Amino acid sequence: MFSARYVDVPINRYTRLLHPKLVTLIVTKSGDGRVNVMPASWAMPTSVDPPLLTVAVSPRRYTYELLQARGEFTVNPVPVGMKSVVDFTGSVSGREVDKARSAGIGLFDAKELSVPCVEGALSCIECSVWAQYPAGDHVLVVGRVRVARVLEDVWDGTTYILDRAKPLLHLGGDKYSTSESEI
Repeated sequence: MFSARYVDVPINRYTRLLHPKLVTLIVTKSGDGRVNVMPASWAMPTSVDPPLLTVAVSPRRYTYELLQARGEFTVNPVPVGMKSVVDFTGSVSGREVDKARSAGIGLFDAKELSVPCVEGALSCIECSVWAQYPAGDHVLVVGRVRVARVLEDVWDGTTYILDRAKPLLHLGGDKYSTSESEI
Protein backbone atom coordinates (compact mmCIF):
# COMPACT_ATOMS: atom_id res chain seq x y z
CA MET A 1 0.00 0.00 0.00
CA PHE A 2 1.16 3.54 -0.82
CA SER A 3 2.13 5.33 2.39
CA ALA A 4 3.42 8.73 1.26
CA ARG A 5 1.44 11.71 2.52
CA TYR A 6 0.56 14.63 0.25
CA VAL A 7 -0.02 18.13 1.60
CA ASP A 8 -1.96 20.99 0.06
CA VAL A 9 -0.08 23.84 -1.59
CA PRO A 10 -1.59 27.33 -1.83
CA ILE A 11 -2.99 27.75 -5.34
CA ASN A 12 -0.82 30.84 -5.96
CA ARG A 13 2.26 28.62 -5.46
CA TYR A 14 1.30 25.78 -7.82
CA THR A 15 3.97 26.97 -10.29
CA ARG A 16 6.68 25.96 -7.83
CA LEU A 17 5.56 22.35 -8.26
CA LEU A 18 6.75 22.53 -11.89
CA HIS A 19 10.23 23.87 -11.07
CA PRO A 20 13.18 23.85 -11.38
CA LYS A 21 13.18 25.66 -14.73
CA LEU A 22 16.03 26.86 -16.87
CA VAL A 23 16.65 30.58 -16.33
CA THR A 24 16.80 32.69 -19.48
CA LEU A 25 17.37 36.33 -20.26
CA ILE A 26 14.77 37.67 -22.68
CA VAL A 27 16.22 40.52 -24.73
CA THR A 28 14.12 43.15 -26.48
CA LYS A 29 14.96 46.52 -28.00
CA SER A 30 13.25 49.90 -27.98
CA GLY A 31 12.61 52.06 -31.03
CA ASP A 32 15.55 54.28 -30.09
CA GLY A 33 17.86 51.27 -29.90
CA ARG A 34 18.10 50.77 -26.13
CA VAL A 35 18.35 47.11 -25.17
CA ASN A 36 16.15 45.70 -22.41
CA VAL A 37 16.82 42.46 -20.54
CA MET A 38 14.27 40.51 -18.49
CA PRO A 39 14.96 37.24 -16.65
CA ALA A 40 12.39 34.50 -17.20
CA SER A 41 12.11 30.88 -16.26
CA TRP A 42 8.82 30.44 -18.12
CA ALA A 43 10.18 29.87 -21.63
CA MET A 44 9.42 26.59 -23.34
CA PRO A 45 9.62 24.89 -26.71
CA THR A 46 6.16 24.77 -28.26
CA SER A 47 6.58 23.23 -31.72
CA VAL A 48 9.32 21.64 -33.79
CA ASP A 49 7.69 22.24 -37.19
CA PRO A 50 7.41 25.16 -37.43
CA PRO A 51 10.04 25.88 -34.77
CA LEU A 52 8.14 27.79 -32.05
CA LEU A 53 9.02 28.87 -28.52
CA THR A 54 6.64 30.38 -25.95
CA VAL A 55 7.41 32.85 -23.16
CA ALA A 56 4.96 34.15 -20.58
CA VAL A 57 5.21 37.93 -20.14
CA SER A 58 3.07 40.20 -18.02
CA PRO A 59 1.46 42.96 -20.12
CA ARG A 60 2.49 45.40 -17.34
CA ARG A 61 6.18 44.81 -18.12
CA TYR A 62 8.35 47.03 -20.28
CA THR A 63 9.45 43.87 -22.11
CA TYR A 64 5.87 43.33 -23.28
CA GLU A 65 5.67 46.92 -24.54
CA LEU A 66 8.86 46.41 -26.57
CA LEU A 67 7.62 43.08 -27.93
CA GLN A 68 4.55 44.88 -29.25
CA ALA A 69 6.62 47.64 -30.85
CA ARG A 70 9.39 45.58 -32.50
CA GLY A 71 7.99 42.06 -32.73
CA GLU A 72 11.26 40.26 -32.02
CA PHE A 73 13.28 38.99 -29.08
CA THR A 74 16.10 36.67 -28.14
CA VAL A 75 16.02 33.97 -25.47
CA ASN A 76 19.36 33.40 -23.75
CA PRO A 77 19.67 30.51 -21.23
CA VAL A 78 22.31 31.40 -18.64
CA PRO A 79 24.87 29.53 -16.53
CA VAL A 80 24.99 29.72 -12.74
CA GLY A 81 27.80 32.30 -13.02
CA MET A 82 25.29 34.86 -14.32
CA LYS A 83 23.03 34.74 -11.25
CA SER A 84 23.96 38.30 -10.22
CA VAL A 85 22.87 39.53 -13.69
CA VAL A 86 19.57 37.68 -13.28
CA ASP A 87 19.08 39.18 -9.80
CA PHE A 88 19.77 42.73 -11.01
CA THR A 89 17.73 42.60 -14.20
CA GLY A 90 14.81 41.13 -12.27
CA SER A 91 14.87 43.85 -9.62
CA VAL A 92 14.63 47.03 -11.74
CA SER A 93 12.44 48.18 -14.60
CA GLY A 94 13.85 48.86 -18.04
CA ARG A 95 11.57 51.89 -18.22
CA GLU A 96 13.78 53.62 -15.64
CA VAL A 97 17.14 51.85 -15.97
CA ASP A 98 19.26 50.78 -18.91
CA LYS A 99 19.62 47.28 -17.50
CA ALA A 100 22.12 46.00 -20.05
CA ARG A 101 24.48 48.92 -19.48
CA SER A 102 24.00 49.07 -15.70
CA ALA A 103 24.61 45.32 -15.28
CA GLY A 104 27.60 45.36 -17.63
CA ILE A 105 25.96 42.80 -19.91
CA GLY A 106 27.99 42.13 -23.03
CA LEU A 107 25.94 41.84 -26.19
CA PHE A 108 26.62 40.48 -29.66
CA ASP A 109 24.70 40.81 -32.90
CA ALA A 110 21.96 38.38 -33.73
CA LYS A 111 22.20 36.80 -37.17
CA GLU A 112 18.69 37.68 -38.42
CA LEU A 113 17.21 40.16 -35.94
CA SER A 114 17.96 43.66 -34.76
CA VAL A 115 17.73 42.47 -31.13
CA PRO A 116 21.10 41.24 -29.78
CA CYS A 117 22.19 38.13 -27.88
CA VAL A 118 23.82 38.01 -24.42
CA GLU A 119 27.55 37.28 -24.18
CA GLY A 120 28.25 34.53 -21.68
CA ALA A 121 24.82 32.96 -22.08
CA LEU A 122 24.81 29.25 -22.90
CA SER A 123 22.92 29.85 -26.12
CA CYS A 124 20.92 32.41 -28.05
CA ILE A 125 17.59 31.68 -29.69
CA GLU A 126 16.41 34.40 -32.07
CA CYS A 127 12.63 34.73 -32.37
CA SER A 128 10.10 36.86 -34.20
CA VAL A 129 6.65 37.15 -32.64
CA TRP A 130 4.39 34.58 -34.31
CA ALA A 131 1.27 34.79 -32.10
CA GLN A 132 0.07 36.01 -28.70
CA TYR A 133 -2.57 34.63 -26.38
CA PRO A 134 -3.96 36.30 -23.25
CA ALA A 135 -3.53 33.96 -20.28
CA GLY A 136 -4.69 35.44 -16.97
CA ASP A 137 -2.18 37.96 -15.66
CA HIS A 138 0.30 37.10 -18.45
CA VAL A 139 0.33 36.90 -22.23
CA LEU A 140 1.79 33.84 -23.92
CA VAL A 141 4.08 35.21 -26.59
CA VAL A 142 4.88 32.59 -29.21
CA GLY A 143 8.04 33.25 -31.14
CA ARG A 144 9.07 31.65 -34.39
CA VAL A 145 12.68 30.56 -34.00
CA ARG A 146 14.81 32.08 -36.74
CA VAL A 147 18.28 31.11 -35.55
CA ALA A 148 19.61 29.05 -32.64
CA ARG A 149 23.25 29.14 -31.55
CA VAL A 150 25.05 27.54 -28.59
CA LEU A 151 28.47 27.83 -26.98
CA GLU A 152 30.47 25.08 -28.64
CA ASP A 153 32.23 23.83 -25.48
CA VAL A 154 28.98 23.21 -23.54
CA TRP A 155 27.16 21.27 -26.30
CA ASP A 156 27.65 17.67 -27.42
CA GLY A 157 25.63 18.05 -30.63
CA THR A 158 22.29 17.10 -29.08
CA THR A 159 22.23 18.36 -25.47
CA TYR A 160 24.07 20.56 -23.00
CA ILE A 161 27.09 19.01 -21.31
CA LEU A 162 25.88 19.75 -17.81
CA ASP A 163 29.21 19.70 -15.96
CA ARG A 164 30.49 22.34 -18.41
CA ALA A 165 27.30 24.36 -18.94
CA LYS A 166 26.23 24.54 -15.27
CA PRO A 167 22.80 25.96 -16.21
CA LEU A 168 21.10 28.21 -13.68
CA LEU A 169 17.83 26.67 -12.55
CA HIS A 170 15.02 28.61 -10.88
CA LEU A 171 13.37 26.84 -7.95
CA GLY A 172 10.88 29.66 -7.25
CA GLY A 173 10.99 33.08 -5.60
CA ASP A 174 14.62 33.96 -4.93
CA LYS A 175 15.83 30.34 -4.81
CA TYR A 176 18.11 28.89 -7.49
CA SER A 177 20.11 25.75 -8.14
CA THR A 178 22.18 24.11 -10.83
CA SER A 179 22.63 20.65 -12.25
CA GLU A 180 26.07 19.43 -13.10
CA SER A 181 25.56 15.82 -14.15
CA GLU A 182 23.18 13.64 -16.04
CA ILE A 183 21.81 10.30 -14.90
